[in-house]
Amino acid sequence: MNYNEALNFIHSRDKFGSRPGMERIEALCNAFDNPQDKLKYVHVAGTNGKGSTCHMIASVLSESGYKVGLFTSPFVVDFRERIQINGEMISQEDLAEIISEVKPVVEKLSKQGIEPTEFEIITITAFLYFLRQNCDIVVLEVGLGGLLDSTNIIKKSEVSVITSISLDHTNILGDTLLKIAEHKCGIFKEGGNVVGYPQPDFAVERFIKDKAKEKNCKYFPHELSKIRLVREEIDGSTIIYAGCTFKIPLTGKHQLYNFATAVAAINVLKQNGWNVTYKSLIDGISKVKVPARTEIISHTPLTIIDGGHNAEGVDALCNTLVKFCANRKIIAVFGMMKDKDYRYAVKKLAPLCERIYTTEASNPRTLDAKSLAKEVKQYCKKVRSEPNPEKAYYKALKKAKDDDVVLVCGSLYLASDVKKFIN
Repeated sequence: MNYNEALNFIHSRDKFGSRPGMERIEALCNAFDNPQDKLKYVHVAGTNGKGSTCHMIASVLSESGYKVGLFTSPFVVDFRERIQINGEMISQEDLAEIISEVKPVVEKLSKQGIEPTEFEIITITAFLYFLRQNCDIVVLEVGLGGLLDSTNIIKKSEVSVITSISLDHTNILGDTLLKIAEHKCGIFKEGGNVVGYPQPDFAVERFIKDKAKEKNCKYFPHELSKIRLVREEIDGSTIIYAGCTFKIPLTGKHQLYNFATAVAAINVLKQNGWNVTYKSLIDGISKVKVPARTEIISHTPLTIIDGGHNAEGVDALCNTLVKFCANRKIIAVFGMMKDKDYRYAVKKLAPLCERIYTTEASNPRTLDAKSLAKEVKQYCKKVRSEPNPEKAYYKALKKAKDDDVVLVCGSLYLASDVKKFIN
């Protein structure tokens, strides 16, 4: 099996959708003698900030000399972004080799009426790869929810981390913050360690603490109160923490909250014998890169790609635009999925823009460009629908002057489409 054949097989399982439940991943892991039980983990759940927090923790541990597996989703440009060790993606050869072993197991399970999903196949692939590469620790990002997510097959973790919780995937996780929080807290292990994010809703923070107590977990709060903001710029923030100066190369004040959460998790690891110095903490944070999270890909004109697609993500992007781009014309390439709250995003984002090209990401769930343009027209008069993302992007770029802003936003799928043809 070659790499393309491996990818085709993985994507062929997409027809089984995203189905919470543990029986399929249990069957897969049992077939390979449960590789997940032979690794150590930092397990991260939440609505927003999971990716940034995971990348921060992984980068710091890597700088500390450890061999660190990183499992995240979704990918932006290259499928292999989802499975990394010390910042290096799994090779095409290694992915193909593992999938060649996984495929016959999946086919055997299918005959028994057990149909592993795409995400479950990627999860077992990651476990096998990290084990065979002798990783010291794995930073494991939950795919959806937590309690019934396939990553929750692990029996214990060094620390369970909860990032920001807001409304998303409400059809699966529930329509209130506390219902969603209950799913996220499902990753807590009996007698384990838990780190919490500075949740804006006090009831959510209290709920997380109570859930930790139910599991006899030791709860460690975030480190936000110990952080002093020195300077916030479009390309990141400079802060003082524990008497040291840190450069966080990620845009937005919310990244300070992610930093406060990541550092709290690192401190728990240190207490449990993991060797992390302040130098490796500073160096690790300074090297963090997270694609499509208010990512600047050019300065002339300023070109930003952001994949935020729920209310909290949209708010964070708008706050950044108001703070750093208030006196510049913003020309946006905008596309969203029809199952997201696109009306909220339009209401918040469109008034900030001089001109908007609505477009369609290469995903069957995408909202058609004309329907989105109709919504946008209520708040921004200069709007055009262009279904092709590449054409929309270059039209925006052609309209932009050197001191304008070109913004690609609304969906990680759109961000992926644009980054692929730019690269």
